[in-house]
Amino acid sequence: MKKLSHFKQVPYLFGIVCLALFALMAFQIHWLTTSKELIEEQFDQKVNLAMGSALSDFYRLKDEPGLPLEKQCGATNYVNYLSTQIPFISVADQDLLEERLSTYMACYGIDEKYRVGIFAANQRNLDLTYCSAINMSNSCKDPMMLGISFISREAYTYSKMGPMILSSILIFLLLASVSFMVLWSLVKQKRITENNIDFFNNTAHELKTPLTNISLALKLLKRKHRGFEDNKYAQIIQAENSKLAYQIERVLSLARLENGEYSLKKEVLNLGSLLTEVVEEMSLIAEERGGKIEWEMPEESPQIMGDYYHLSNVCRNLIDNALKYSKDPPRLKISLAEDDKHVRLLFKDNGIGISQKDQDHIFEKFQRVNTGNVREAKGFGIGLSYVKTIMEMHKGFVKVESELHKGSLFQLLIPSL
Repeated sequence: MKKLSHFKQVPYLFGIVCLALFALMAFQIHWLTTSKELIEEQFDQKVNLAMGSALSDFYRLKDEPGLPLEKQCGATNYVNYLSTQIPFISVADQDLLEERLSTYMACYGIDEKYRVGIFAANQRNLDLTYCSAINMSNSCKDPMMLGISFISREAYTYSKMGPMILSSILIFLLLASVSFMVLWSLVKQKRITENNIDFFNNTAHELKTPLTNISLALKLLKRKHRGFEDNKYAQIIQAENSKLAYQIERVLSLARLENGEYSLKKEVLNLGSLLTEVVEEMSLIAEERGGKIEWEMPEESPQIMGDYYHLSNVCRNLIDNALKYSKDPPRLKISLAEDDKHVRLLFKDNGIGISQKDQDHIFEKFQRVNTGNVREAKGFGIGLSYVKTIMEMHKGFVKVESELHKGSLFQLLIPSL
């Protein structure tokens, strides 16, 4: 099974970000278009209200010239009549209507330049495109219409929309810049990580050659000098050489698994037999440290479909951790049980335990629990990451229950046949 790393998802993230930005742009354009329509509709309503109020005052003042008005908002200088004389009304009436229109336009916040025309309902002035027109007489026969045409109506609309347009552009540019900066950082990090991995793997491969030569040289010395087998310095060299070779092989195996360069060689396995071999091998290490491994097996050993090499390494890693991370003589209890769908393998130790904070990270690569003198324990911090990877490739999982100074319980769950 090929495992897709997070860095390999960068192209997909780039595509998602682009789609999200295009969707945001489309939403912003739709929002601005809707806002423009609402502002124009509101503008027309204000103009109609101003014209209606102006006409109402115009007729009241004509009937009662000295009548005080309730609304005095000041005047605006933006009136521009089509001609100095509007047909059908006197110059005095024209001035009064102009003053009332100017006042109410200012009251409703309209300060755009406009032109006024009065025309018969069935005959508009062809030189004007009227924004609004209302009947200025009560006569149903040949009614006269008052119309207003704005020289720069769009200026009002865009003056109201200016902050919205500017904020939309700034937000879009900010989000786009941040998104692409993050993606660029991921791309750079991806390159650095790939270079580090290549360097690490190449270094590990290069280290295997001298280790193999050291092991071969020791074998030749033992053959040539019979008494060399009992030499304690030779034994130390051989033991440390084997440990280093094992650690390097684990690193390379994990790298191959994560890069998809290795596929599991699954076969029908008797888990009890596999566990027996591993326990017998690791018991010697436990006895050297004054510890003991106890294990319980069901009468009928369960069978699973799995990779013998990697599953045995999983068990070795968990046992080795239990033996290493213990201040007292290590005591490890292993039990095996089976239900309808899964085989449950438990490893319970009397070690130093793991805090709740550290439990969230112990299955990550190169992460080690930092408690007291635990750093004295040898290792690269890849054992539990390897365990988790193998269990996921077997469609199982691993979980831990632990408290500081009270030991740990690791549980493996593997699908049964």
